[in-house]
Amino acid sequence: MPIETITKAGRRRFRWTFERVIEDERVRKTKLIPAGVSAREADELGRKWDAETYAIATGAKKPVVTIGECVRIHVNDKSNGWKDRKTRIQVLDKYSPEYEDQDALDLYEWSVQFAGYMRAAIDRHGIPKKPMSSGTIHNTLGYLRAAIKYAHKIGKIEHDETAKMVIPKPSDERHVYKGRREMLQVAKGCANRETRAAIRVAFYSGMRLSEILRAVPSRDGYSLGTSKNGRPRIVPIHPRVAVIARRVKFTIKAQKLKDEWNKARARAGYPELRFHDLRHSAASEMINAGIDLYTVGGVLGHKTPTSTKRYAHLVTERLADAVAKIGNRR
Repeated sequence: MPIETITKAGRRRFRWTFERVIEDERVRKTKLIPAGVSAREADELGRKWDAETYAIATGAKKPVVTIGECVRIHVNDKSNGWKDRKTRIQVLDKYSPEYEDQDALDLYEWSVQFAGYMRAAIDRHGIPKKPMSSGTIHNTLGYLRAAIKYAHKIGKIEHDETAKMVIPKPSDERHVYKGRREMLQVAKGCANRETRAAIRVAFYSGMRLSEILRAVPSRDGYSLGTSKNGRPRIVPIHPRVAVIARRVKFTIKAQKLKDEWNKARARAGYPELRFHDLRHSAASEMINAGIDLYTVGGVLGHKTPTSTKRYAHLVTERLADAVAKIGNRR
């Protein structure tokens, strides 16, 4: 029978406890009932867990491996190699109540409900929260899918049922492209020397902010030990930023640079412009100059052509000009 308890936050919660001697062995389990359930719902859930625990203890049913267990195994075994380790663990911790006790082999309905909760404007207690975008939901479910797949790979779970997960595709893809004039307006409105330099480098190289701050200038170009796709890469140095490559050593912290960027974009009249939009703008400039998508993807460090497809519409916009040239030989 669930026992009512009070959490540190002062919210009403229920705790389920199972304690019995089965086949001369004491079996004791306890866990919190999910937040927001009524006493009647908690009682029904408690009876269900009683039956499952008894069935497992007597061998009538195999133990349920939860998504929470899969996540802990994945974090312990693999997180040291994650480039986004801090962010990923923060996301996993934030949503752990939503997946902690979920059966890792029963994923369809749960994934639909989880995505719905992330999109909701209120939490389980009726308190307003920020609805998450399809991109954020996609990434979060992707983290959980990776953990479940890993658990299957090492034999923790018998089957990989992740194909049944309903994962929304990112629908908030940005298509913001600025030209050289707008880039210079933002740079000139920036009081910080390193930030001004980073703005120009981003526009003339297509590098990400994190890459700019760790890139090492060399005779061949900006050298990146490893990029987002896990491979080393060299980015050619544009003549317009050659002086910056020789004279500016980036020591500024990423957050400080972002703060200076926010001030500069506001002064220039582009308060919604993101630093990452400079990367997209570099791609746009190359495509408008007639560079093919394959080469653009190489400059940007895309691992697969899929990432570069976001710029395909820019090529399409030039097709009319190409067709108009048919038959115009002199």
